Order: sequence, then C-alpha cells, then structure tokens
Amino acid sequence: MKLLRSVNTVTEKVSEWIMFLFALIMVLSCFAQICTRLAGIPLSWSEELARYMAVWLTFIGAAYALRKGTLATVEIMYNSLKGVNKKILFVVISVLIIAFSIILIKFGLDFSLKFMGQKSPAMQIPKGLVYLSAPVTGVLMLMYQMEILFDNIFKKEAE
Repeated sequence: MKLLRSVNTVTEKVSEWIMFLFALIMVLSCFAQICTRLAGIPLSWSEELARYMAVWLTFIGAAYALRKGTLATVEIMYNSLKGVNKKILFVVISVLIIAFSIILIKFGLDFSLKFMGQKSPAMQIPKGLVYLSAPVTGVLMLMYQMEILFDNIFKKEAE
C-alpha cells in the first residue's frame, strides 16, 4: 500500500507538470495562430496542436480530479447512508470506476495501436499518440482508485 501511495504521489506531481506544460503549449499555439493569421501567413499546424493538447489535458485532468476527489458527483444517496451501507455503496462505486479504468486501458490501447500508422494531416505525427491519452488515463485512474478503495476499506471507523 505504501508503494502504491508513493507511486501515486509521484504520478500526481508529474501530471501537474504535464497539465501545466500542455496548457502552456495550447495557449501559445492559439496565440501564434492568431498572430500569424492577422499577418496573412496562417500556420497550418497550430490549430491541430492546440486540439491535441486539449484532448490530453482533458484525459489527464480527469485522472487528476479523481486523485484529488474533485470529480463531479451526485452525493445525495451516498450522504444519506451510514455505516456498512455507506461502505458497500462506496465499494460498488469503486468497482465501477476500476472497471471503467480497465476498459479505458484495453480499448484505448487497442485503438491507439490501430492508428499509430496513420499520420495527422498538419503535423504528420502518428494519430495513435493522441489516442494514447485514454489508456494512460485508465492506468492513472486505476492506480488512484485502488488507493482510495484500500484507504476507505481499511480506515478505522470514527463514527
């Protein structure tokens, strides 16, 4: 458990830096596109780069939000439960998130590998690199949810 927590802490910090870097690249790409378009020499790749950065930001951001406990949720039913029932609902939700993570990993990896040979129109990079954001996020979400699940199951009841 300590190893998982340590790995998750490192991946969280790396995710923060990746999100910052990708957001910066996206903003600079959009700014460059505006400037060059006004100058009459538009860049052909800047819009594509900004779009791909937005995809990666969305996926990595979802995993990061799960880690921080800030994903949008409907907690009416969860908050109305107490004791064992609350724990059972938490385990069910965790199992669903873990299943979703595994689906993201499996099908995201298949999809990514399928499109590695196809090049993007403007930047000529493998399209599979963009789709790789899904399995990467699946791995992160799986690790984060496992830690959250173990913490919740094995914590002492304070109530």
